Amino acid sequence: MLRTIWNVTQHGDDAEEALQEALSVVWRKWDRIRVHPNPKALILRICINAARDVLRKRIRRERRERRAETTIPARPLNPAQALDAQERESTILDAISQLSRNQSAAVVMRLVHGLSYGDIGAALGCRDATARKHVERGRKRLQEILAPLRPSLTEETA
Repeated sequence: MLRTIWNVTQHGDDAEEALQEALSVVWRKWDRIRVHPNPKALILRICINAARDVLRKRIRRERRERRAETTIPARPLNPAQALDAQERESTILDAISQLSRNQSAAVVMRLVHGLSYGDIGAALGCRDATARKHVERGRKRLQEILAPLRPSLTEETA
């Protein structure tokens, strides 16, 4: 269970928190899990869902903390650059949130955490090829969502 959760969170504290949540759900729903045709798969799905919930909490917490930060960066940005960077980050996070659950998880695991398709497949409960498709479709959808925000070639050369 912990390995599955770790593959999703890639963070010790988050993995422990997700494991506690998953064990709590398993304990509360044990009567239904026990009679399920594939209890191991159901428990792993509960683990993955708990890990995703913890990741979402962490992302929201980090966003709030970044907004509340008042520290001066190592290389100070002028106000326009700082605002631009903040808007760009917010736009990318919003674009990721528009993907399906599997696509967003697969894209983050691949592009942010650098996981292999095998690890992504294990975390999502699917085959390697399916994980690869989730990443591919997620990246394509992100390009579509973010395309209007790209500066055109004429703007770049001006």
